[in-house]
Amino acid sequence: MSRSCQSTCHVMVLEDEVFVSSMLEMILQEQGWSVGGPFRTNRVALNYLESARPDAALIDFNIADGTSAATATRLRELGIPFVVVSGYPKSMARSEDLRVAEWLDKPFSEDAVLRSLTQALEQTRPAA
Repeated sequence: MSRSCQSTCHVMVLEDEVFVSSMLEMILQEQGWSVGGPFRTNRVALNYLESARPDAALIDFNIADGTSAATATRLRELGIPFVVVSGYPKSMARSEDLRVAEWLDKPFSEDAVLRSLTQALEQTRPAA
């Protein structure tokens, strides 16, 4: 199953740095996409996912309550594509759900964010 956000897309943002989350939100909204969040913790992001099904997600590796592994696991269970946006190297990820995701290094460009999200959406397959 692949998803497409040609005109509208709903993207969850899990990022605890206000400047970075604001930048991501601006990039997405300029595309006409809506934003879930931004959220600072796994707890709040997981609560959000109880009732919402975003088309995709951008998640930071290291957030206010640890790593985003719990959220990454839930996103994969739900078949929601996501990109890890982080200043940390992928090799630091212990969680399989984080290791298999595409990583976008900070600092990032607007084009890189959109390209990574588009690629994740095109490659989405439901979790086995």
